[in-house]
Amino acid sequence: MIRLFSLDDLDSILQIESQSFPKSPYDWVTFLNLHYHYPETFLVYERIDTDHRREEEKILGYIIFSQDGHIISIAVHPQHRKKGVGTQLLQRALKTPHSKKVWAEVRRSNQGAQTFYFRMGFQITGMVPNYYGNEDALIVERLHSLPEE
Repeated sequence: MIRLFSLDDLDSILQIESQSFPKSPYDWVTFLNLHYHYPETFLVYERIDTDHRREEEKILGYIIFSQDGHIISIAVHPQHRKKGVGTQLLQRALKTPHSKKVWAEVRRSNQGAQTFYFRMGFQITGMVPNYYGNEDALIVERLHSLPEE
């Protein structure tokens, strides 16, 4: 299930972040700022595991995007990748009514992310030198509409 981020999710998000972006993870202050600036578009993918005695919520991924279509960050827990979590999160951003396009920056060395975006219909439209300090970012973009699956 996809829902809005809440502060109770922060520990789970920080764990996913550190495993997904070990070279430059966001810290808790950054996530608090992003939550403040993007409260309606900071979303988490949550799975509810049912035990015989209790229910446990588990955050499997998240996405943060602006109303104009900029994907600020998207990450899925490494154990839950290639299971549709990232696709569902990105589809939510692609359905934002105020944007004509959706775009993101991706490390030039991040082949997994590039493959994911290409599979979702994105194309490389530019490059930002040294965006990640000593590494360039590719700008990937796609028009607003998403084909039905």
